Amino acid sequence: MAIEDLVKLVKSKKELENLDDQYVQEKLERYFEAHPKILEKLAASKTIEQFTRSKVYKEMLKHLRKSLRTVYGVFQKGDRYGLLNMIAKESDLDRQKMLVGELLQTHTSTKERLADYYIIYKELSERLPAPNIVIDLGCGLNPLSHQYMERHGWSPKWIATDISTADMEFLQTCFDTLDIPGKTLRLDLTKDYEKIKNLKGDVTFLFKLLDSLEEVERHISYKIFDNITTPYIVTSFPTRSLGGKKTIAKASRTWFERLLKRKNLKWETFNTENELFYVIKT
Repeated sequence: MAIEDLVKLVKSKKELENLDDQYVQEKLERYFEAHPKILEKLAASKTIEQFTRSKVYKEMLKHLRKSLRTVYGVFQKGDRYGLLNMIAKESDLDRQKMLVGELLQTHTSTKERLADYYIIYKELSERLPAPNIVIDLGCGLNPLSHQYMERHGWSPKWIATDISTADMEFLQTCFDTLDIPGKTLRLDLTKDYEKIKNLKGDVTFLFKLLDSLEEVERHISYKIFDNITTPYIVTSFPTRSLGGKKTIAKASRTWFERLLKRKNLKWETFNTENELFYVIKT
């Protein structure tokens, strides 16, 4: 059985379908390296059906999907392609902006942030000089909040990165459709972190990103910060669990403040209902 068949099975959940095959294959290969007996079971199976009926396959599938949802799938919601098609056809500017708001609701993080964008960019515009270029790492759909930035006199160019090629192609189409100046780039920050230093801008956004990356690779945040070259960094962390049912204690961010102290960085914070923001001077 080819590993490509397993990649398709792992991605058969709708929330994972836009992940790059190569990325999922690398996760599979790492799993097999850690569990060689499962690879032997796979090699001994005569058909894919035989292997997929086994207990080890079901355990493997559960583990991999949970891991992938941690960094990607848990945030995906709704019919974004249909909404983009409506936006492209809409000539009324106010109606178009309303549809962009609906598009932001197709990603969990921007949906939770939608009511707070005005105060977020108000706080940032009072603390930072207006940027010409914003670098948004692990961006999701956040760059489409451009219309809320403009209310505070910010109209930057975006350099946006995330883990899925399909998502970055979609976001680039959004940029082009909405005349938002920007370019997208596919990066897996757990291994492509050195490429960050090639991105030049005025501020780097890391919104609700570091927790999920740390679950995949401990201390990856240090490597990411080592490669950021912008004079300012804005990082956020959730203060509530997904769905808002559970409060996350600020004390759980002591590891991050320890990182900032070790790097001799100065910072200040502000809160919205669902997020804690760090505004950092490098």
